[in-house]
Amino acid sequence: MNQKEFTTILDVINPKMVHFHEMKVEDLTPLEALDHVEVLSLEWNTKAKTLWDLAKNTALTSLSIKDFSKLENICGLKNNSNLEIMDLSGGIWNTLKLATLSPLKNHYNLKYLGLSNIKVQDESLEPVSYLKGLQELEISNQFPTEEYARLSVCLPNTNSISFRPYTRLNSPIEDKDVLVTGKRKPFLNSQNDVEKLRKYEVEFRKLQEKFREELKNIH
Repeated sequence: MNQKEFTTILDVINPKMVHFHEMKVEDLTPLEALDHVEVLSLEWNTKAKTLWDLAKNTALTSLSIKDFSKLENICGLKNNSNLEIMDLSGGIWNTLKLATLSPLKNHYNLKYLGLSNIKVQDESLEPVSYLKGLQELEISNQFPTEEYARLSVCLPNTNSISFRPYTRLNSPIEDKDVLVTGKRKPFLNSQNDVEKLRKYEVEFRKLQEKFREELKNIH
């Protein structure tokens, strides 16, 4: 789908649910006309560097942005706080590269957030800590360990496997069946690397305790 086709389609529809796949569309502002859309999914766009103003999508509760190889700016997200489900992900071959996650701060109604195959320039998950109503967080292992530990303390009611010192893999990689939480942390074997895993767990718990103390001092 090119820009002309995209614009033409959005001139004649105003659906409650729509999914666009395989796009060569740089200007996404025609989406601002969708004031009835509740579920919006955009996947595989090789042109767009920025989003549109989501404040115009007043009925939108579920948004999925996947495999946008040139996307850098998600500021358009900050003007819509009605979203309950959001997925921002890279593709199989392309990592989603963003400057910051700051526009997520205002999404107080989010219940689910997915951040997969994503690289953030400031490496901070601090904006996610504002989402106190978040029930489920799925996030890839591409941030420093400290960021996951801090977030686990800030969001005690949120379910996420990334809030653990390490994760058991459903499908082992050769003899490695455990992934230690954090950027550049290793895959290990649960039987042969018991001491290493214990060490990583102690370090993670210490970080959590540090951030708990910091929160107490703030409040």
